[in-house]
Amino acid sequence: MHVIIVGAGPSGCLVGKIIAEKGYDVLILEEHSEIGKPVQCTGLVSQRIGKIPKEIIVNKIKKAKFFSKGKFFEIKSKKKVFLLDREKYDKYLARKAEKAGAKIKLNTRFLNFKNCKVMTSKKTYETKILVGADGPNSTVAKVCKISLPKNLLKAVQVKVKSSFVKDTVELWFGSDIAPGLFAWVVPENEEIARVGLMTYLNPNKFLDKFLEKRFENCKVFGRCGDVIRYGLIKKSVSNNVLLVGDAACQVKPFSAGGLVYGKICAEIAGKACVKALEENNFSEKFFLENYEKKWKKKLGFSIKQGLLMKKFFSKIQDKPFAFDLIKNLGISKLAAFLDMDFLGKD
Repeated sequence: MHVIIVGAGPSGCLVGKIIAEKGYDVLILEEHSEIGKPVQCTGLVSQRIGKIPKEIIVNKIKKAKFFSKGKFFEIKSKKKVFLLDREKYDKYLARKAEKAGAKIKLNTRFLNFKNCKVMTSKKTYETKILVGADGPNSTVAKVCKISLPKNLLKAVQVKVKSSFVKDTVELWFGSDIAPGLFAWVVPENEEIARVGLMTYLNPNKFLDKFLEKRFENCKVFGRCGDVIRYGLIKKSVSNNVLLVGDAACQVKPFSAGGLVYGKICAEIAGKACVKALEENNFSEKFFLENYEKKWKKKLGFSIKQGLLMKKFFSKIQDKPFAFDLIKNLGISKLAAFLDMDFLGKD
């Protein structure tokens, strides 16, 4: 096998597609029984996600309201933001990978990697390159002794049936609401919204309190949760190995969104793997030059910006006068700075 990818999420499938299109053998291992399940992401993305089928786009968002202790300010986006059906999006990318020639094996857990041998819960494979696209608690990183940032948040989300402004998301700040970050209300339509929060503490307790605060009577269903690891990873490669997506902490520290960053880095990773196969060079030094340096040049500053923004809002989350000040001073400059991907102009 030329390349084995652990994890059939968006990043893993995109890497697999790029490599398979060049005629190389690609095997994608997925521990779950179905692509796209369980859903562990809100699915709010900018148009940098690229062209995708209309049926995957659930809603288009224009505005965001930032709340703290009864005060708020609002920003408008120059371009509409997409809310995706994450299960459909994952399946769409998996189909594209398979169409390119990649093979996907479900119900297969990655266990170890040694001497170019990949050990799984079912059998052992040989490979030239191992790609870890296996999430924030990456087993690939662990067995390959690649250190991950220690920053962790716990997230939980439900769907709520109530009444919503379809084109407006809400971000709620406060140590009584979501210590460490914020709660969100992201409408799918005028009747259903994805409501959740991220915190360092027990997210379920805080979400139940937030639901009581934000809604009087509502129907709640579809609870799901995940762990988010964030920060700039020191190193995302080793000999024969590279990490991509959540496994490499390629997520926005402020919002924990990873689809756009993961897409950018998956494209770089796919090209690096193809070049490695062409040159028969799978050393750590090669991947540092052709993958690590390139993705950090693209996203390193953006991740640092996100860390600063997260720190800023953690400082003002219990200071509603700061939200009043932002509102009264005008937010056109802030809105320009608050590019949701922290990537500036395209």
